[in-house]
Amino acid sequence: MSNFIKSLSIDEFLQRIGSQPNGNTWSALITANLDSQQLVGDLQEILTIFAECEVGCFSANDETNTLVKQIKKATEDYLILWNFEQWDKNNWYEFDCMRSSLMRKRGLVLILSPESAKTMFSYAPNIVSWLGSRVYSFLKDTELLSVEEIQERLATLREWSGFTDSQIIEMAETRTLPPEPEYAEWLVLLERGDLI
Repeated sequence: MSNFIKSLSIDEFLQRIGSQPNGNTWSALITANLDSQQLVGDLQEILTIFAECEVGCFSANDETNTLVKQIKKATEDYLILWNFEQWDKNNWYEFDCMRSSLMRKRGLVLILSPESAKTMFSYAPNIVSWLGSRVYSFLKDTELLSVEEIQERLATLREWSGFTDSQIIEMAETRTLPPEPEYAEWLVLLERGDLI
């Protein structure tokens, strides 16, 4: 399974989400169990800024029906589902059968351990087909860009847009910043995510 799954840092994952069409787009991140709670918290915070919508989090610890009810009642446009470690093939099969009631306005991210991903691949064919190629292995240690990488990325953004950092901050302050996700990323790299 893992030989065709691309590894991504959280920054790369956000770039993928930024380039997705709006709508019910599902993704999955596979991570070691120990990292999942930290990842869920970080992802919720970053996605709220990046996708410009409310992001809800649900633990799949309970029965399938309980999780599906929570998803149906959720008012957030984007959801993060995690903690699938207790689920067996029956849970995944039930979840797969109820997939049509799981539509979101924006999308949904599944946070899976390697073991729960294997079970999903075996017993939830419809969900797997929804995910398509958007199943990624999460690279924890590359999460934060080095100072050099930040400078390189900022240089690329300046060249791409023709703007300077101070022009971007000024446009953000006057709410005249173009809507492309690259500008939001730029502000985050300048540690001015508060202006998004």
